[in-house]
Amino acid sequence: MNLFLYAGLACLLVTGLLSGMFTTGYQQRGNFYADSKDNRASREKVSIWFLLAGFVFLAVAGIVYLFR
Repeated sequence: MNLFLYAGLACLLVTGLLSGMFTTGYQQRGNFYADSKDNRASREKVSIWFLLAGFVFLAVAGIVYLFR
């Protein structure tokens, strides 16, 4: 169970890093205009996959916790 919990939290952390969630508004604006459209799209796609994987890992950890 701990492995799924840690994997889920790690995936959510990577999602936050890729999406720029831990930056200020000025930094986000600068990053938005510094990146190309293709780069933003690929980062968004990878971020969504990590988010979905994080939710799956957390759901599995919750199910294991309930049935243990």
